[in-house]
Amino acid sequence: MPDILRFAHLAAAIVWLGGMACLLFAVRPALLAQLEPQPRARLMVQVWQRFFNIVGVCVLVLLATGAHLYASGYRAAKTMGASLPIGWSMMALAGLLMALLFGHIYFAGFKKFKRAVAAGEFPLAAKAASQIHTFVVANFVLGWLAIAAVRLLR
Repeated sequence: MPDILRFAHLAAAIVWLGGMACLLFAVRPALLAQLEPQPRARLMVQVWQRFFNIVGVCVLVLLATGAHLYASGYRAAKTMGASLPIGWSMMALAGLLMALLFGHIYFAGFKKFKRAVAAGEFPLAAKAASQIHTFVVANFVLGWLAIAAVRLLR
């Protein structure tokens, strides 16, 4: 069972980080180079809606598997009179921050963006998109820090 949980945890992290990499380094630059603001904003509503639905599932999988794996590791370490590697706690903290940040992106930023696009308020949509971009970059960095922590801080 732990192997299945670790696989699910890793798969969800790969999907989330890979999706952010694709959006940040391929989709966004291409759209900025090729489309005017209004059609770009309309397209991004659709792209982000699909991506955020996938990320929502990934977040749930990561939180559930991460909590179980962390608790199991803690119990095992306690039984042996040891403590968990600091990297595990750093990864858990980064993961919780990422989940909270995603919640803010989805429930505040994306909601504001969709409303602005629907109302034809494209300057407001651009501002919301910029904020979403900033938070996605922060989550991308946090994701790599989580990986570094669990691999390098043992």
